[in-house]
Order: sequence, then C-alpha cells, then structure tokens
Amino acid sequence: MDTGEIIAEHERSQRRGQLIQNTNHRRDRQKGIAAYFESVRRQFPDPDLASSYLEEIRRLHPRYTRDQLQLIQKTLDQAFQESVDQALRYCVANRLYRAVDFADAVNHFSNSCEKTSSDRSHVTQLSGVDPAKWKAKPQIRDVEIYRRILRGG
Repeated sequence: MDTGEIIAEHERSQRRGQLIQNTNHRRDRQKGIAAYFESVRRQFPDPDLASSYLEEIRRLHPRYTRDQLQLIQKTLDQAFQESVDQALRYCVANRLYRAVDFADAVNHFSNSCEKTSSDRSHVTQLSGVDPAKWKAKPQIRDVEIYRRILRGG
C-alpha cells in the first residue's frame, strides 16, 4: 500500500466462496531447483538412494518439480527418520515417483512405528524386586477346592 506496487492480480469469481489463487504464490522461489533438490536430498537417511529417487521425479514431472520437492520437504519435516527410510525404499521398489505417494508411504510407516512402540510400552519390566522372588512357585491346590468354592460352599 505504501508504494502502490501491484503484488498480484486475479479474475473476480462469479461463484460465491470460490478461492482464486495462483500456485506460484505458494512456491518458495528463493532457491533454484538445483539447490532445492540438493537440500531435500541431504535430509534423507540415505542421500544416494534419495538422489536417484528425486532425479526420477524430476524426469517424470519436470513442470512440477518444485511442487513435488515442496511436498517431500514438508513430509520430511514432520516424519521420523525410520519411517522416511522405509517409505523411500518402498517407493523405489514399487516405482512410486510422486510426492503424494511418498507422503502416503511415510504416513503408513509412521503409523506402523507408533503402533509397535505403543505395544511395547504396555510391558513393564521387573525392577527393584529381589531376584530370589523370581523363582517363587505358586501353591498348587486340588481342583476339588475350587469346585467347592464355585458351588458356594
């Protein structure tokens, strides 16, 4: 407003509530594609495998490379390294060369990791207990005693 410079122009929609947006507004245009590619590649646990994966994405989607890298970057920022590594290997093995596929795979493996870790968290280890008590055997009773108890006697 201070300079009077026009930042963007859009057509006015005739439909109510429709979002009019240019995808260039969401893109990070500060970095060149090569630098952006390299910064994303270095965030993977296996940069060499990531390089071949990202190159294939660039080859298949040259027009949308920046968008693909942005989604992968966003996914990497929110994921665990183990899930990222599993997802990368899965995508390469199954020839899934889209950022959406990679994000879905990371989400799947993240859920698997969380489930596994939550299953382990329910197990409580013995600590501070006298080791001699570990060898304790329960008292063995005759089955007739239990039958009498269940009959109310």
